[in-house]
Amino acid sequence: MNNQGIVFTRPRDTISFFIGLFLAIVGVLPVLITLKVVSWALPSFMTKLPFSIAIWVIAVAGLYVVIDGFIEPPAHNLHWILIIAGLVLFVIGLLPILYNFGVIGFNLGSFLNSLLIYQSIITVEGILLMIGGLTEH
Repeated sequence: MNNQGIVFTRPRDTISFFIGLFLAIVGVLPVLITLKVVSWALPSFMTKLPFSIAIWVIAVAGLYVVIDGFIEPPAHNLHWILIIAGLVLFVIGLLPILYNFGVIGFNLGSFLNSLLIYQSIITVEGILLMIGGLTEH
């Protein structure tokens, strides 16, 4: 059987792709509006996502990228890319959460004080999941 044209080879691929698509849309639309690339408006809950929710989204999505990387076959190029990128993104989301709970004494400071940076990170996580969902095994 000719496998060309098969995009989603497993249910995990489909789930990863659509979760990634959702995250990419949720992340990129507010960025485009903030940078005035598009002129239409979104509901305020999308453009003014609270930092407390954004850091949880970043941490959970980063963990999902790590899991997706481990499920990816080790011989595949994306295996280590997804794992390393997911770990970095997971830590970026986890540090502010641990700081808010008083578990650690340091925060990322001014690096993550902009909602634009949070939305950009969420967009990157979405793109990584979409790429992982489109890989052929």
